[in-house]
Amino acid sequence: MSRSSNRDPTPYELRTLVIDYLIHHGYSSTARAFAKSSMVTTSLDADGDEIMQPADSSETSGLTEETFAQVELRQKIRAHILGGRINDAIELLEKHFPAVLSRLAPSTPMAHKPLTGTNFVASTTLEPSHLNLNLRILAFTEAFRALPPDRVMHSTEESFVTTTEDNPNTTELLSKAQKLYVLAAMLRNPNERAAYTKELRNVACLLAYPDPENSPVAKYLSQERREAVANQINTAILYRTGFSAISRLELNTRYTSTLWSFLHDFRVKPRPGAPLPPTSIDRVASPSLIKGAKTPDKDASEVPRFDLQQFLNFKA
Repeated sequence: MSRSSNRDPTPYELRTLVIDYLIHHGYSSTARAFAKSSMVTTSLDADGDEIMQPADSSETSGLTEETFAQVELRQKIRAHILGGRINDAIELLEKHFPAVLSRLAPSTPMAHKPLTGTNFVASTTLEPSHLNLNLRILAFTEAFRALPPDRVMHSTEESFVTTTEDNPNTTELLSKAQKLYVLAAMLRNPNERAAYTKELRNVACLLAYPDPENSPVAKYLSQERREAVANQINTAILYRTGFSAISRLELNTRYTSTLWSFLHDFRVKPRPGAPLPPTSIDRVASPSLIKGAKTPDKDASEVPRFDLQQFLNFKA
């Protein structure tokens, strides 16, 4: 028996979306509690009665202790990066997710096959050599951040890289910087080498300013920088362990938004009575619009542009 393409999702499908979202965003305790407490209808018996199964069974939840352990490790790594403990994060990655930072380490096959035509391609790099450099550049800025207020400064980038002064405040940083340049020089792609060399020169400028937090290179000391690297690493872990880079809920939302936008841009005329995205928040008072607006007549204009925030407000 075929199902309508615009049918309401089943309880099982909704539950799967919620668990998948929680797992992707690292809420392991919440996912575990939700999986154990929720019950879903999975099938009908010979008499047509609903058969309920416990949500924490392996057949219905797809969750294992290994899955929860990986989520908790991802959260630990993320917490280390956001807290500036980059070496601790690298240690956990090399021990538990070596494929993230090394091409030589094996990856896990895709655990969840994506819907046909909706496979998500990450917008950030997944290349191990890039991620390794990004982490170690961040480690350098964290080491700089830990310097005492009377840090010794150098007036030029060249002196930062080539100086041999024996100063306890900068000797270790100079060694780290030289290693970073070596790693960047090992990149095979010349454009990538040039981009990272420029990045390293900018980072080196931190030592050239008396007040780096208010300098043109202050972004390298920002919390946003930590968050960007943490998100990159989290995406790479998911990818290397066989999961989609984003949750199914986000993937479905992006797919729906894009589809409606294309229909609007190509000025597609909807069929009379077809469900459409809401076009005005003021219409939420109408009970007939709770599941979306309806085309009023045969002369309706093109499909309206989909506004996610308006849609969410409509459903609230």
